[in-house]
Amino acid sequence: MFGKGSKKSAGGSSSDKARKEPRNKYAASTTSEKVGREPADKYAASTVSEKMARRNATSLASFYKKSSNVNAEVAKVRIVVHTTGYRKTHDGRSGNHWSIFLTLAGQIKSVRLNMSTDGLDDYGHFEVTDKSYLVSNTRIQHFDYPVVPGRTVDDFCKMATSYGRDKYMMSGTGNGCRFWVWTVFNDMLQNRYIAYPDYSNLAAQFYQCLQLKYHEDKVAKVVYKTQSQMEPGQFLA
Repeated sequence: MFGKGSKKSAGGSSSDKARKEPRNKYAASTTSEKVGREPADKYAASTVSEKMARRNATSLASFYKKSSNVNAEVAKVRIVVHTTGYRKTHDGRSGNHWSIFLTLAGQIKSVRLNMSTDGLDDYGHFEVTDKSYLVSNTRIQHFDYPVVPGRTVDDFCKMATSYGRDKYMMSGTGNGCRFWVWTVFNDMLQNRYIAYPDYSNLAAQFYQCLQLKYHEDKVAKVVYKTQSQMEPGQFLA
């Protein structure tokens, strides 16, 4: 790996003029894409068969079978900090979930790479899903990194599986998404997918962003940051 850290936050940029996710749709979270829109126990109470069906629907195999974006060129890597809505942490504020969006060149679309758990076991589920937007409505903060020309969604997926990033055990508390994102980001740097002339401080800067918890005061329109130690999971391959 390249050391501890990344580029400074490009979160909240309006330069993309991105079409945001419609407010009547649900965006991504640690265990369900329906963050903050349902009673807290609804997804937890869903049946094993329902959760397995969702795993299958969001799997890499399903993406390759159904998506028209497999060979789409990636313009930038957007790393997103999501609110987990009703899921509070010890400070009484909403928790965070981290995931990766590959924004597509010339389109108002993206492909999301996500590692999450649904409560069936401690294993993470690697999700690869098409999104019809660039900015999720659960976003608190995001960090953008331009991609070298010619890299496709397929390249990123193959890189992830070749390093075993699709096989992951979450931490004992069901966390571990930040460590997964941190590891995949370093894979991108190692393979020179990120279009930066100087990599010397890129990882170190991003690591500092990862060591924070983000909380948005929607009334004041302010994002607060507090120190939050990253919990590592374990790669199984």
